[in-house]
Amino acid sequence: MTKPTEYTRALDVEGAYNVRDLGGYETCDGRTTRWGMYLRADTIANLTPNDVDTLLEYGVRNIIDLRRSSEIQFRPSPFIGNESVTYYHQNMGGDVPVLHRGELDEIEDTAERRGRSYFMRLEQRKHILHQIFSILAMPDGLPALVHCNAGKDRAGIAAALVLEICGVPRETIIDDYGLTGRYLVRRHYAHNPDVNPEEYTWTDYRRDVCPPKSMDITLDLLNAKYGGVKGYLRDTGITDDQLTAIKEAMTE
Repeated sequence: MTKPTEYTRALDVEGAYNVRDLGGYETCDGRTTRWGMYLRADTIANLTPNDVDTLLEYGVRNIIDLRRSSEIQFRPSPFIGNESVTYYHQNMGGDVPVLHRGELDEIEDTAERRGRSYFMRLEQRKHILHQIFSILAMPDGLPALVHCNAGKDRAGIAAALVLEICGVPRETIIDDYGLTGRYLVRRHYAHNPDVNPEEYTWTDYRRDVCPPKSMDITLDLLNAKYGGVKGYLRDTGITDDQLTAIKEAMTE
């Protein structure tokens, strides 16, 4: 399969709204994230056969599905059984709710509540994060497409951790998280035809569903407890050699 001659931030596929490449981001040490190595996405259950071919031609060779078992049961991935990729199910949300989630209800600021919920998920799903990043660190773990249902929470957390490993500045990581609003708002319009896009814009949607402040808070909490993303991943059992392998594969 030949590599594409042109890469793009958002891929144009019919059956998904939020398929994005993490390539082209500058790092703090003068490198750049490679195009075509890591895609983050919303659900790909509705991809057409042409969409599947588009992603294969783009270079995707591994699928990491972060959805719950019930989500996969009722909306299975079109890549399950596809011999051109290796499919992994890593249930980052879990089939059992996160413990103590109700404690967050007292937080009035929705962005802070979301950021703290991300951190709570990271705390209670360390075994899953270990598995995800072990896959990415394998010699053939990339190129990969990592997705959940909306592509903003579970996939957003994983993407932020990958960018941090690569040495991408905090501001860029947060901007990439918030960029989900630009693309996922199209699903909101499709499901809510009475909404006027001129009155409720993508920045309004970003404010409501993926405010950049949420990811900023999550990263702050990781810094406070673990000294950062790498410290957190080391705590899950990821080694320095694995962290280096991911960075070397993801940057140039």
